[in-house]
Amino acid sequence: MRELAGSLQRAQAAVLDCDIAQINAQTIQQQRLCGELRQLAGQCSLEPSSAHRVTPMHPAGVATVAPFAQRQQALLTELRETGKRVERLNCDYAALLRRARRTVDIFCRVLANSGVTYLPPTPQARSALQDSRG
Repeated sequence: MRELAGSLQRAQAAVLDCDIAQINAQTIQQQRLCGELRQLAGQCSLEPSSAHRVTPMHPAGVATVAPFAQRQQALLTELRETGKRVERLNCDYAALLRRARRTVDIFCRVLANSGVTYLPPTPQARSALQDSRG
């Protein structure tokens, strides 16, 4: 998930820099990472198993959490936070791409319509221009 977050950040920078090669490289990287995440999602659960949540009561009457369970809980918390970060980055990246697409569309419309605005001079106009120069 951290790699995916980094790739999304690099892709955003590449869009802002108009670096097509980097955009393509990051897109490929993101596809690979998403494929790996899909595989992992089928293999593991985000909830700690009940066998590792809490150990039997401590002699003082306080439930103690096994070191493994503490580590597992910390990793799950980090994974959820990173997942939220990836989600935000993905939304930001999507918005950036939509704005870039609108800009490209505007330039394409301007280019497509500029031929009507600026017509090439007619042959008669060229000869008249040459005669006036002398």
